Amino acid sequence: MRKKTPEEANTATPIRRRAKEVALTFDDGPDQYWTPRVLDILAHYQIKATFFCVGQMVKYYPKMLERIASEGHVIGNHSWDHPYFTKIPLTAVPEQIERTSEQIESVVGLWPRLVRPPYGAVNEDVIWTIGAAGNEIILWDVDSWDWKGLSGPQVARNILGHVSSGSVVLQHCAGGTKDTLTGTVDALPYVIEVLSEQNYTFATISEMFHLPAYR
Repeated sequence: MRKKTPEEANTATPIRRRAKEVALTFDDGPDQYWTPRVLDILAHYQIKATFFCVGQMVKYYPKMLERIASEGHVIGNHSWDHPYFTKIPLTAVPEQIERTSEQIESVVGLWPRLVRPPYGAVNEDVIWTIGAAGNEIILWDVDSWDWKGLSGPQVARNILGHVSSGSVVLQHCAGGTKDTLTGTVDALPYVIEVLSEQNYTFATISEMFHLPAYR
């Protein structure tokens, strides 16, 4: 469901660079198992992150979306059911986004402007279509590859070995029934502590890019 090819993963949103600032982002949620564990860690360290949510997951777990919002995290749009936007009819792209935003708004009263296409899959037509609706596409430049079922140390190395000032870090807070994100949960406290020791601060996507998160 979440797999990105190397070519897609290397297509990152241009970064508005600011000294020693990192944005932690989490895709594919919310769920009732991994998402609360991620939220507990972020709350412990008093860090705000950005959650790119899948519409059907919001429908299944509205209470978890309420928690994300109530704890001050930014909510983004990650499609309704996670298709490749480059492999579905172009007319279906705005439908995927609008249906998800409607679902999010019905739960927390917020209509996201920040959109992360599943798999980072875009082309010129997709970019134009998403932008024409008043949305902002947000990708990443550091991939944790946590969806592969990696261990905590492996996930941490993938992040810490590539992060720099202004990085957008891709992680996940939900997965398929056979997926495990133990590596994400195990790595996250260590990643936060190491980056903090290196004098990094943590920002939401809207803070980093000076973009309004919602309409």
